Amino acid sequence: MTFDFDDFSETNHLLHRLEELKRANPLFRCTVFAVPGLGSDSFWASVPRWIELAVHGWTHPDPYECVHWDRGRMEQLLAEPIVRKHFVNGFKAPGWQISDDCYQVLLDRGWWVADQHLEDNRRPPGLPTYFYEDGGWHGHIQDVCGNGIEESWGRLVEAVKGCREFRFCSEATR
Repeated sequence: MTFDFDDFSETNHLLHRLEELKRANPLFRCTVFAVPGLGSDSFWASVPRWIELAVHGWTHPDPYECVHWDRGRMEQLLAEPIVRKHFVNGFKAPGWQISDDCYQVLLDRGWWVADQHLEDNRRPPGLPTYFYEDGGWHGHIQDVCGNGIEESWGRLVEAVKGCREFRFCSEATR
């Protein structure tokens, strides 16, 4: 099963809670869709390897940061030294709002995207895609949308304890 959490950053990470999940089940691994522009090189380097870092916009100033990005802006993001050094080649647009240019750059550069089935007719053929809708646990670091770590803590702990196989989102793309 995949577990993913949005909006991970240096000031919004709840690493102590993720570590509690790891103690509840030593097999636990998760993917965090992290905001690279909101973290230092030393912070990203300190994230444990059982947490996969995938890109979630650049600074996520609002829920629609990437909806109007052109090819040049997306290329710039993928070339950022922090992204190249610490993150896997996976991307999720904040608020699920992504431009066609972003999709195309991800395809051209060999990245995968986390997306919803709602966009199946829009996404370029051949772009590897992770769908949480296919049975994964999707949440947020902070309490928002009813799926934040703290607000879903009891259910989350039980799901982690009962799971016998954990996959990173990068391992669940198709």
